[in-house]
Amino acid sequence: MQPLHDVRVLDLTRHLPGPWATMTLGDLGADVLKVERPGEGDTVRAASPRHGEGEAAESVYFCNVNRNKSSIALDFKREPDRARFFALVEEADVVVENFRAGTADRMGIGYAALRERRPSLVYCAITGYGQQGSLAAMPGHDLNIAGYAGFLQFDADAVPQMPNVLMGDFAAATAALAAILAGLVGARTSGVGSFIDVAMLDALSSWSGIHLTSAFAAGARDAPSRVEGWGGNPRYGLYRTRDGRYMSVSLLEKELWQRFCKAFGRDDLFNPHETAADRLTTHGPRSDDYRAFITQLIASDDRDAWTKRFRELDLPVMPVHTPMEWMRSDLARERGLFPSITLPQARTSIPQVGFPFRMQMADGSDALAMRRSPPALDDAQGFVSMPAGGVR
Repeated sequence: MQPLHDVRVLDLTRHLPGPWATMTLGDLGADVLKVERPGEGDTVRAASPRHGEGEAAESVYFCNVNRNKSSIALDFKREPDRARFFALVEEADVVVENFRAGTADRMGIGYAALRERRPSLVYCAITGYGQQGSLAAMPGHDLNIAGYAGFLQFDADAVPQMPNVLMGDFAAATAALAAILAGLVGARTSGVGSFIDVAMLDALSSWSGIHLTSAFAAGARDAPSRVEGWGGNPRYGLYRTRDGRYMSVSLLEKELWQRFCKAFGRDDLFNPHETAADRLTTHGPRSDDYRAFITQLIASDDRDAWTKRFRELDLPVMPVHTPMEWMRSDLARERGLFPSITLPQARTSIPQVGFPFRMQMADGSDALAMRRSPPALDDAQGFVSMPAGGVR
């Protein structure tokens, strides 16, 4: 019996934030029905690369945010389809959409219209910039959000860098997931639903507590220009190995640095007067000596040799992997982070990104499970025909 076994979700979202959030609800046992446009469905169904060949092929992108769902194709411009959707709403506990602000209301399927049919409904709207404000109507894309929120250019004189992770998308996805779960708890307690406004910009900005340390402290007497997370501290950074790969060095704590220095015969680099406050600094006049030592040391051997050595020393100096190396790594396999699932329409087994956390019920069963493969378009199951249940 999974935690959300009696929760029903109507997923009107496309692309990444909404689908990831609703997939995770499905992983926790919710019955998730993906509402798609007839003919084409979610636009990422067309994205490359693809599992399988020909008409049965499915997008890798689509498959990694849409397992544990079924699909129904509805055209909201057609009255029979609208009537079918409203009937589904009356049995639903959650509706998630990522239209531009105001679009759902203009279509007659916004929160105000749906809560009349289902007072306990938890309605989550995901946008780039929120439901109100001067940018509310602006399309929300990850790159714009990350740049606007100050995540691509840490210093005014630095060249902005393209991100390697869709941080705005996943920040919104995790915020939506947390808010929906809170909304469900509230609905079960009071019988009254809620409207959740998730802006990608707000969600990513909420991750700025450390990133904005210097900005928050502007004008303070001891405000640092950089903290350890962005290259200022030589004991927290990336260093090139002899074979042209990299190691991530994380020797922030005094005791770890002491063991590192001792292991490589450089006790002279250890400062016995170092305090906890030094952890977030560049280490002042000692910085250049620290950086030079670490640079020369790591450059003296290959990445995999260093990986083995530092594992033996129990020090947090770890290899930097490419995505393919990580997926094929022993630790990823040990942790079961990329399980496979059968994709019937493509007649093949496909890798999936794993669950974001682990959770075990009191009886020892897993709270999360991959119960079904990503759906073919309009293959509605379960939710459409099941008797009413869930939140009342």
